[in-house]
Amino acid sequence: MADPYIDRKTVNKSYRPRGDVMSPGLKRAREPFRIRNALTGVVLASFAVGVWAYSLSAVKQDDFSDVDEEAKALASSSPPSTSNVIPATPEVVNATKGAIAAGFTPLEPAAPSPVVPAPASSSRPKGVLAALLADRYPQALDPSTKTIIFGAPPVDNPGRLRDWWKQGRR
Repeated sequence: MADPYIDRKTVNKSYRPRGDVMSPGLKRAREPFRIRNALTGVVLASFAVGVWAYSLSAVKQDDFSDVDEEAKALASSSPPSTSNVIPATPEVVNATKGAIAAGFTPLEPAAPSPVVPAPASSSRPKGVLAALLADRYPQALDPSTKTIIFGAPPVDNPGRLRDWWKQGRR
């Protein structure tokens, strides 16, 4: 029994005898859609040009005078806020004099506190997909980080590529 389907190469040669030329059959098949496709293209292009023209005209008509008035008002207003300054009451002055007499300087900066990283692994993985996989297929997650991608850095601190390269080279 003969194959009921026509070979793909035969079909391609019938519609496009050469690579860049359409056959008369392909031209006839596309004829009913030519006007509809042209109108759709014109409508889409005119919508894009209309949005572009409207946005330009909307920005052009704004003279930004309200911004200038706000800048002038801020420049002429009082100096910056002094909310972090302690008022000079007699108690504060006496305490400061006592601290200076004891050898403390009032402008000495506090020592920075050390940064302690959070533990890398947790009991439950973060994310919806990882949580679903942890219940049904726990072997699909990396056991140390509870992530789908094995060896992935934590999301909070992805690190640098240089760190990964050094770690892999050891």
